[in-house]
Amino acid sequence: MFGRLKQKVKEKTGRAKATTLPAEVDDAMGYFKNLTPRVKDLHKSMTNLEDISKWQKKASFSGTLENYSRLGDKINVKPFMDAVDARMGAEADAVKGVLAICEKYKSFYQNEGKLHADSIANLNRTRLDMDSAADKYANNETEVNKTRLDNSTTEFEVACERMRELANGIKTIESNHSSWQDGLMKEIKVALRK
Repeated sequence: MFGRLKQKVKEKTGRAKATTLPAEVDDAMGYFKNLTPRVKDLHKSMTNLEDISKWQKKASFSGTLENYSRLGDKINVKPFMDAVDARMGAEADAVKGVLAICEKYKSFYQNEGKLHADSIANLNRTRLDMDSAADKYANNETEVNKTRLDNSTTEFEVACERMRELANGIKTIESNHSSWQDGLMKEIKVALRK
């Protein structure tokens, strides 16, 4: 139970050396560690747009035009009111589009981000188990320690392979996020233009 903790302490104090991860696995691990906070920040920024849409709903731009229409019968504000209503409708639809994209990001970091974090944690756990088993086998070459080392090495290789599989999907993730960003910018231009 305390094998991983003991191994971490040994590594920090310099009494044991950590197994180095393969370069592609280490790169993928760094990418996924930075991806989730980045997506969370994007999601947080996008949810701030919802406050803008709420403000626009509260601000009644047609109320001012109605006040002008009460001034006299000579002023026909109906075309202006129709234009303002059409504009507000377009902005409301655009804000709905922004919120839909916002939900895609939220879904991504809640589902995919959790999967990436679990894979990273599993990789770290299996590396510590393997290093601990190797240390025990080096100190006491018994058949039990040999079996434990073989099992932990196999688990480590499986965890590395899982990170390689996730790394193969990085281009897909980036293209999805890029298309979401493009859609978001289109919706923002419609919703917030002057």
